[in-house]
Amino acid sequence: MLLLLISLVAGILTILAPCVLPLLPVIVGGSVAGEEAKERARPYVIATSLALSIIGFTLLLKVSTLLINLSPSALNYVSGGLLIALGAVSIFPATWEQLMIHLNWQAASQRFLGRGERNHGKYAGPALIGVALGPVFASCSPTYAFILASVLPHSFASGLVYLAVYSLGLVAALLLVALAGRKAIGRARWAVDTHSLFRRLIGILFVLIGVAVLSGSQIKIETWVANHLPFDETRLERLLLARQNKSSLVNTISSAMDNNSVLNVTPAPAPEFAGLTNWINSPPLTIAGLRGKVVLVDFWTYSCINCIRSLPYVEKWYQTYHSQGLEIVGVNTPEFAFEHNPANVQAAVVHDGIRYPVALDNNDDTWNAFQNDSWPADYLIDRAGNIRYVSLGEGEYGTTEKAIQELLGVKQPLRTPTGNVPVTQNQSPETYFGTNRQQDYSGSPSSLTNGTYEFSPTAAGNLPDNGWTLSGHWQIGAESITSVDPNAQLTFQFSAKDVYMVAGSDQAIPVNVGLPGDSSNYGSDAPGGTATVNGSRLYHIVSLPSFDSTTVTLSVPPGVSLYTFTFGS
Repeated sequence: MLLLLISLVAGILTILAPCVLPLLPVIVGGSVAGEEAKERARPYVIATSLALSIIGFTLLLKVSTLLINLSPSALNYVSGGLLIALGAVSIFPATWEQLMIHLNWQAASQRFLGRGERNHGKYAGPALIGVALGPVFASCSPTYAFILASVLPHSFASGLVYLAVYSLGLVAALLLVALAGRKAIGRARWAVDTHSLFRRLIGILFVLIGVAVLSGSQIKIETWVANHLPFDETRLERLLLARQNKSSLVNTISSAMDNNSVLNVTPAPAPEFAGLTNWINSPPLTIAGLRGKVVLVDFWTYSCINCIRSLPYVEKWYQTYHSQGLEIVGVNTPEFAFEHNPANVQAAVVHDGIRYPVALDNNDDTWNAFQNDSWPADYLIDRAGNIRYVSLGEGEYGTTEKAIQELLGVKQPLRTPTGNVPVTQNQSPETYFGTNRQQDYSGSPSSLTNGTYEFSPTAAGNLPDNGWTLSGHWQIGAESITSVDPNAQLTFQFSAKDVYMVAGSDQAIPVNVGLPGDSSNYGSDAPGGTATVNGSRLYHIVSLPSFDSTTVTLSVPPGVSLYTFTFGS
């Protein structure tokens, strides 16, 4: 019930979001027309078609991602192109009318764009406005993202209900804005005349927004608007979502129960393991079968640098406390497709020296049972089977060890440091190359879509901070980019001390790692400046003496796939 309320509130608040505010004049302008009943219905037609567009776009996005690997950006072409077409009709109404007469499109115009004054065609224009804007609106809300990522894949019916309620809240708020705007200017003759300067200006606005959507530059506009808003329209949503996500499993992550305790969760029964396969270092285990032991459930994935940095601590706890009643279960929940491969996980377990039980969570069943949302994440369960402590992300290793000791009834010096893992200010963020989560790309073509293309790079000296560029021929995919050219290169402008890449190939292929000047500050996986990519995993390619801002250039032979860069300090 709480998520239904959150969805409704999120829909209402979405009209204040950075990706919507610039579009409100289009909604108001598209709602203005004459006084006939069919003209007065324009705001309702726009709002209804927008709601249906949001739902349809969302379902198509899920189907395309899971079934046909269509880049979500392909829908931007449809949306942007439709907005440009609608704008052109408003800018050049006489040309459109003559074209319809010349090509005998008069009957079709009544069902398609047409002139707003003609019979049934009066509904086509506003309906297409809503259809075209749906994908743009749908990207604005954290609640929408939560429904898309966490609810729909596991309960289609529930996800559809929440999505409909979200759309209802958005439509209700949008309709109020459209009706108010229509009332304010709708009686003016210049506002309803399809040949007026006002309608042409609205058409120009449609074209500008359509071009922004096509080029992807609307993201930069939205970011600028978000940075200059005097309020955060998502704060209430995020607070409600945090309460929703934690309340059903562990009630709340709170402060310590007393001055001597570090346990931070009100006791709640731990969910049973679900869908775990390919157990390593152990036969299959269950939460019920582990009653009487203190259990640490560690969510990780083997190519995640944050997870890799946490592994020595987890392994040390296993070595120190296993004989005293601690069991650790590593739940490998994949981030990339290659991490579903049991052989790859087995190799990573051996490579990282993991001796505690590990299982594959390839369908995210246990991840969702624990309502987890982070790599790494630790859930500490007491002997009675209740979750008592949760740590999300890196750091606080000393506190986690104290929690282990408290539940075991052990008092001894800590084996791990206290405090958080230091994060250097302005360190480059993890950067993905595939179209599903691609960011900060620079070059020609100006945007990445699935397919094989020849790229012209942005000069290294002109790359923005954390920007990257390509040269040569590359095959662009949803999760990765793959070289198909002996001369293919990737250059990245980074700020960090260490650089890691997640890469893969079917055979051993050398990748040259280039640094400015005669630098030889290569990582452990790139001795002499050559990283041999053999299998899919994380590779340490750069290790500078200290934190710095510079570039790294990879010369990537055909057959090597790059997934992401991550950084350390």
